[in-house]
Amino acid sequence: MTATVPAGETLAPRKKLGLLGVMLPGLAQIAPAFNLFFTTGVIASLAGASVPLVFLISTVGFLATGLSLAQFSSVYPSSGSFVTYISRTFGAAVGTATGVITVLGYIITFSGIYIFVGDYIVTNVFGVTGPHVGLTIITTIVYGAIVVIPVILGLQFGVRVTIVLYLIEIVVLLVISLSVLFQGGTHGISGAAFAWPTGTEASNIFLSFSLAVVAFGGFEASAPLAEETSNPRRNVPIALVGSVLISGLIYVLGSWAVVAAFGNDGSRLAKDGNPFATAGALFLHVGGAFMVPFLAAIFLVSVTSSYIAANTQTSRVLFAGARGGIWPRPLAKSSARFKTPWAAAIAFVAPSILIGVLSTIVTDPGTTVGFLSTFGIFGVVIMYTVTNVALFVQFFRFRARGIRKNPFLWLVVPVIGVAVLAIPIWGNLRPGQGGAFDWLPLWSLGLIAAGVVYTIVLAVTRPKALAAAPALLEGAESVETDPVPPTA
Repeated sequence: MTATVPAGETLAPRKKLGLLGVMLPGLAQIAPAFNLFFTTGVIASLAGASVPLVFLISTVGFLATGLSLAQFSSVYPSSGSFVTYISRTFGAAVGTATGVITVLGYIITFSGIYIFVGDYIVTNVFGVTGPHVGLTIITTIVYGAIVVIPVILGLQFGVRVTIVLYLIEIVVLLVISLSVLFQGGTHGISGAAFAWPTGTEASNIFLSFSLAVVAFGGFEASAPLAEETSNPRRNVPIALVGSVLISGLIYVLGSWAVVAAFGNDGSRLAKDGNPFATAGALFLHVGGAFMVPFLAAIFLVSVTSSYIAANTQTSRVLFAGARGGIWPRPLAKSSARFKTPWAAAIAFVAPSILIGVLSTIVTDPGTTVGFLSTFGIFGVVIMYTVTNVALFVQFFRFRARGIRKNPFLWLVVPVIGVAVLAIPIWGNLRPGQGGAFDWLPLWSLGLIAAGVVYTIVLAVTRPKALAAAPALLEGAESVETDPVPPTA
């Protein structure tokens, strides 16, 4: 018997999203300004002036994972996103375990970034230079409440806020980047930044790929909006692939411009604490006294739009999982007025802030940010990897039922995706990283164990929930057109 979604537990906005509306959350969650401002210099310290090359190769590599999620979303459009895809291939147990790992990963990642933003606001906006842990904690809590409000007030409202903030961010990045490139940089424009480095930088370039790959994290924010999108089998896949391509273009263009502004001198770029401010002040012919606070404001715009997009995405995943019975049922509550998963939105943000606050009390904000962000993103990378493997397996399952799919997209592409994602996975699991990071491999394995243990407990205590979850995760509209409908 084909399963249906229980009444009152669907997300049905008065007006569904179009292509632009469903694509913007993915673009915004990537937060290109945030990543370019703070990642470019780190990559330059490893790969020298070859930062644009690193971003270019990472774009091509990460496009494989984008294409994998796009193939799945064209078959199973649902708010369950990757949990649905994996559950329909490997069963609800694997989907649940991966879901726990991923959601915990997002909560931990954003807990570190929340503290980073709180500390950034206190230092750069309030101008506090002395000890300010208490003020950082208060600011973090207030900021966390602010970024969850648009998610609760309605999908259209949240997306509109995201669009406005993202456009401001992109316009500023393009103005700075194009100004540098059109003026020829410091020593002229050349393709030297796209040449493979030599010496130590050549051996370090693979380490820099981990940073560049992580910079694309969040592109999948479009997938959980499928039930609230018109023509989701067309629009969601385009949005997923488009988010990777557009962001990749911005990364390559922006990093090329800042490298050119520093005269292709990677070491000097790496030593500059705010390279985009330096480049902007030089090639927009404005003083640093204006450019530094201006880019601080753009940073806040970038990270805020990313937070709203992340909250929008993850609250849908939690909602769908609760609807499917694999998370606590109260998380499936939706607002009768705004048609939003308000309970799931709060359940995602609150523990992120709590973890960040507690970690800051134990250690300093800098250590908290670095460790939690690196540790948490591991859970998201695991999800990307399992989804790629699931697409590969699903190809043969469909084929056995006489359903033909493109071998290149369903076999070759996911293999490329897994190969690229192996880089950041090894980055977390490699031993001897120094300091608090010596514990990172153990904590990363503990994250996987948490997903497995949760699933075992669920299988023992509520076996019927796992049996019925695939259909409920998928949603009524998706089930009706599923080539191989799940059974309840």
